[in-house]
This record gives sequence, structure tokens and C-alpha cells, in this order.
Amino acid sequence: MTAVPRRRVLRSAAQGAAAAPLALAMSSCLGIEPSPEEQAAPARGEGTAGTAAPESHRPRFHLTPPSGWLGDPQRPLVRGDAVHLYGLHHAEGTAPGPTTWAHWTSTDLVTFTPRGTALAGADGVDVWTGSVVVDEGNTAGRGAGAVVALVTRPTDGRSALQEQYLAASEDAATFALEPDPVLRSPEGRTARSEEEIAQASWFRDPKLQRDEERDQWVCALGRDRRVSFWTSPDLRSWEHRSDLVPAELTPDGPDLGGVECPDLFTLTADDGSAHWVLGASLDGSGAGEPTNYAYWVGTWDGERFLPEDPAPRWLDRGWDWYAAVTWPAAEDPAHVRHAIGWMNNWAYARDPSATAESDGYDGQYSVVREVRLVRDDDGALTLVSTPVPALASAATSAQELDDQQVSSQEDADGGVEGTAELGALGPAFALEMDVDWADAEGAALTVVGSADGARGTRISLGDGALHVDRRGSALTAGDTHDGGEGETGDGGGGDTAGRGGSDPFAGLTVARAPIDPGARSAHLHVLVDTQSVEVFLDDGRTALSLTVHPAPGEEHVRLHALGGTARLTGVRLRQH
Repeated sequence: MTAVPRRRVLRSAAQGAAAAPLALAMSSCLGIEPSPEEQAAPARGEGTAGTAAPESHRPRFHLTPPSGWLGDPQRPLVRGDAVHLYGLHHAEGTAPGPTTWAHWTSTDLVTFTPRGTALAGADGVDVWTGSVVVDEGNTAGRGAGAVVALVTRPTDGRSALQEQYLAASEDAATFALEPDPVLRSPEGRTARSEEEIAQASWFRDPKLQRDEERDQWVCALGRDRRVSFWTSPDLRSWEHRSDLVPAELTPDGPDLGGVECPDLFTLTADDGSAHWVLGASLDGSGAGEPTNYAYWVGTWDGERFLPEDPAPRWLDRGWDWYAAVTWPAAEDPAHVRHAIGWMNNWAYARDPSATAESDGYDGQYSVVREVRLVRDDDGALTLVSTPVPALASAATSAQELDDQQVSSQEDADGGVEGTAELGALGPAFALEMDVDWADAEGAALTVVGSADGARGTRISLGDGALHVDRRGSALTAGDTHDGGEGETGDGGGGDTAGRGGSDPFAGLTVARAPIDPGARSAHLHVLVDTQSVEVFLDDGRTALSLTVHPAPGEEHVRLHALGGTARLTGVRLRQH
């Protein structure tokens, strides 16, 4: 997960502990034991959609933990008609701390039921991010069809000795952790210098993929500024094969920091061609790039991943779709993958959000998406993502809204903007529409807006870019940031002030995605929940995901025209 040695964030669990390695060594293994009510209740959000107290900030259609702090999602496993999702969870507090794997199941990818703890550590050492596969051929010796996980742990509680451990399960609900690592750190036991220790402290987040052509398992590991590839015949004996270093692919490109939660898979494009894809969570905030899920399309030759284009692309360009995982869609695994991301950012993940006090938890996941690989007109291959169709089916109401047209007028201050009110649409909804600004310089939509128009999150189209500006949706009205549009802040992975300070989003206030400079219309799909805004443009070719913190009653939606006339047509509202 970010540009600091893994889980240095655990210092938050000890509130002022001098060093993260000590926090790791002393941590106890904590699990989730949901109440009988939580066990029985399906979860849209935490499991009780629409029944939260009025003062609750808990989302209506996003997955959240019943309590505690939520971290990385783990790649789900499909068994029968159920999807088993796992996630890093710290149960004793709403700040990062020692983690177990929480477990949920779902049959529609919208409603999730909490199932307790699937995997915990031992001897006072917790478990971190890993990967789950079905070992159909019994290569690991745990039985044909056994569910096997490879998971990172700090051996002996030492953060500079991150190694990969095997755990197995018969039912995908409870895993037994083996005591010794199967993929050992090549540097951790001998690291002495500061540089050696820093390198050894980044050896984590294994992602497993079966290479049927060569009858082997492939593991992609996150390292400091590189992805490390290993292969194994049996999930136990591993051989290092190669490294992919983004800075070497694009020497003149931006510094994208360390690599976390790599994601290696195969996918067939819409033109029938099959490809390997490498995804990774990177921190480009210091260079004006997202802190988010980047990817390369290429080939795998059994030892190396060879990208077709050296520059990474971004599946989401917001600030809050990190540590994302993908998995094959059961109905069409060759052409479609599902994806879910952690809606947080290490710039402020250590600081309490609005839900910490109101609901006793912190952290949420994005909606589940469908991901496809499409061939563009210029021959390039692009990943596109859209919300799963089941989300629309789960809406409590749906209606068509009137078309809207608004023209700008010069105000007393010389500004040129017009505004039309769409109304207070509720705390959780989806809006789909066609936006046309052929007769204007640009168009914008404000969501989670206040009645007086002073606050809200603004989605802007024009001048070759899509912007989502959340300055007006900080924790309190007094905490909004005064930077200009397009500002990217001072970096996302360090020890900057978080949500609780005067800059609640650590400077990461405006997300930007380039679009066709000649575009004058677009199809816009916006998901608004109590703590997040997810924006999809033109059938998911562009996506931006951000957390927001509106005050109670900030539910207004407005259309804006810049320098002319803008129009909304085909407006469909689905409320949740």
C-alpha cells in the first residue's frame, strides 16, 4: 500500500509508538466476531441498508466493516453462486493497526454478508495482503481443489523481514496458516545498512496467477519501485525470474513510488485477441499523477512480463481507488473481470473520517465494476470499467428526469456561469445523462451540494479534461481548501496532515483526467453515496473515484454552464 515502509501506519495503533517494527512485534491477532444480527443480515454497506440512525454517515450501497478499520481488499474467490471477498481489518479501533482477513459473501456483487474472520496470524504477528487461488491439481499437497492463500507476514514481527506464508482452506471461510514462510525474503536476514533495510522492508502483496501453458504458478510481488516475478511448480518452492521497473521503462517519466498490490491476469479483448495485463497500485501524487491503479498490457514469456507500451495507464484517475483487485467474472471469465478498490489514500488513511465518530468504523470499498479490454481506433488496448449491472437493479426507485438547459450570464464580478437546480436527490443515488456543451466553454455538475450553493463536489467537463473537485465537501465548512482547480497537492504517501487538519484531504482535492480536447459531449454516470463520489465517463473509458464528507442535508444537485449554453438529456435517476 504506499510510499512508506509497509504498515509503518501501524504506529497509529499504538498512538505515538516510537517505531513501527515495535508495533508489529507487540501486536496481537484480533478477529471480527459479528453479532448474530450481523451474521444474519445481508450487507449493503455494513449489513443493514436503510436502517441506520439519522445521524449515521454509513454508506447505503458501499461495503464497510461493522466496526474497526478497513484496509486492502483481497482478490475474491468464486465458489458456486457465491463470491467470497476478504479484506484487511483491524478490529480494535478506527485507525490502522494489526490486521486479520475479514470475510464476506455475495451472490449479486452488491449485497455482502459478513462471515467473521477467515485468516488470522499467530504468535502476536498479524497477516497482511495476499492472494487466494483454487489448487485444482493438488500442487501444494493440501488436496485437489483446496483453497490456498499466499499471504505476507513480517517474520518474527520484523518489518524488514516481510515474507510470504501459505494458508489453506476447505470451505473458503476459515484458513489454517502454516508456521514457516514458503517464499523467503532474499535480503531481509542479511540487511544491515539503512538502504538495505529499506529495500527489504518492501517485499509484499503476492498476487498468484496460473500459467497453464507452462504448468506453473506465477507470483507478482510488490517491491520498492518495481514488480518482482517468481514462479513455482507447487506454490511452495519459488524461483525469482525477473523484475519490471517502471522508471527503467520510462526514464523521463514521473516518479511513481513503490509498487503495492500488483495484479497479474489474462484477458481477451473485444477484437478476440488474448493478452496478459499487469496492474499495480502506484503513488504518482508528487508528480501530478493519481495515487491509484495503473496497468500495462503485454505478454508473459514464462519469466518476464513484456509491456506493449512502456508508459502505465490508469484504470481510475481519482485519489481513492487504491489496492484494487480484479477477478474473472463467472459468466464470461475470458472477456470480463470484476474489480473492487479501497476508497482511501495513505495521505489521510491514518486520520479519522466522519464515520469514525458517528458509526465506529473507518474505511469503505468501491462498488464492484466490470472490467473489459477494448481495442481503440488507434490500435491501442484500453481497460474500461463500469459498475456491475446488478447495482442498478438494486435501486429502491428509478425515474426519468426532465431535460435541462442552462445558459451562462455575466455576474457583477465578471464571472460567466449559469446554474440550474435539479433538486435535493437524497444521500445515495446514481445519475446517468448525456451532457452537451457544444455551445459553451464547458459544463459542470455539482453533487452533495448545500442548499445555499456554498458547498458541494463539482464535476467539470471542458478544455480537454474531466475534473472532480471535492474542496466543498470537506469534513466541515471551515476545513475546505483554497487551492486552484487542477491542484494536485504535495504528495500522497508521506506524513502530511490528514482529514483532521485544516486541509482534510492533504492537498489531494481535485482529480483530473484528460479527455478528447475536441469533445463537446459525453455520457456521464455518477454514483453518489454518503461518503463517496464515483464518476464514469463514456462507458467507463474514464473513471475518477473520491471520498467526500458532506454535512447532513447536503443533497442538492445543480447543472452549470460556462461561457454559453449546456444541456442535459436522457437524465435517469436511481435512488438507493
